[in-house]
Amino acid sequence: MPELPEVETITRDLGDKLIGHQITDFVTYWPKMLRGFPEKKFKEIIIGKKIVSVERRAKNIAVKLSGDANLLFHMKMTGHLIYTSDNHKTNDDGKWLKPEKTSFSDPYNQYIRAIFYLDKSKILAFSDLRKFGYIKLLTNKELDKSFNEYGPEPLLKDFTTNYLENIFSRKNVAIKKVIMDQKNIAGIGNIYADEILWDAEIHPEKKASSLTDQEIDNFHKSTIKLLKKAIKMRGTSTSDFRDTNGEKGMFGNELKAYQRTGKKCQKDNGVIERIVVGGRGTHFCPIHQRLEKA
Repeated sequence: MPELPEVETITRDLGDKLIGHQITDFVTYWPKMLRGFPEKKFKEIIIGKKIVSVERRAKNIAVKLSGDANLLFHMKMTGHLIYTSDNHKTNDDGKWLKPEKTSFSDPYNQYIRAIFYLDKSKILAFSDLRKFGYIKLLTNKELDKSFNEYGPEPLLKDFTTNYLENIFSRKNVAIKKVIMDQKNIAGIGNIYADEILWDAEIHPEKKASSLTDQEIDNFHKSTIKLLKKAIKMRGTSTSDFRDTNGEKGMFGNELKAYQRTGKKCQKDNGVIERIVVGGRGTHFCPIHQRLEKA
């Protein structure tokens, strides 16, 4: 699933590319991805609108349109957005025609579920292998309400150790479950939870309420450091994430815990193990992320 760094990468790309464009047409090959509006009504509202801004909140991308309208994209498990020329055509199944020798020949870019046609001969396409991603059309008030449901953004000033101390002290459950709850912290998913806890030397099953002041400080610093680095490297593409050019991110080369089961820990002599926490595969080092016995 695209997490904060991947969604931020797409958001920044689109902020550079989309603003000022006008939507001229829209087609979807998977109408169920439109939440709250049938395709005909959806098109009536968005066609002719200009794109004013693009922002991210948690794992969502909000594209503000002229008037009181916002497109809200959620990538879910396998979605990503591609910006390209309208010379790129698709067949009725949403597959690119003649994608040879370009990023469009990448199999993960071959599942187009919706296309926004823009002026200046451009398109914005939503590729989603598993069809879990969705698009909502919200008013400004509805968007604000939706965004208020999330916790603080890890790279903004309200993400402080004091905030973390307050949240963690009330959570007598595994720290990994707490930090992946979007109501507590926005944007962290399975990949970065594993990486941050590895870096901060915290066992993923340790109860959040039992973290020491030092561990909270380590978690705070590791979160900011790793998310910034992942954004700089344009995200993790160990599976299906691609950027707006259909290209892979490079942070997958930096992973120290996630999906490294059986490999030597790069911090000590441990071997990365895999367990399940909160229903999610979880990777950690049993040496420097040791879980103290009660």
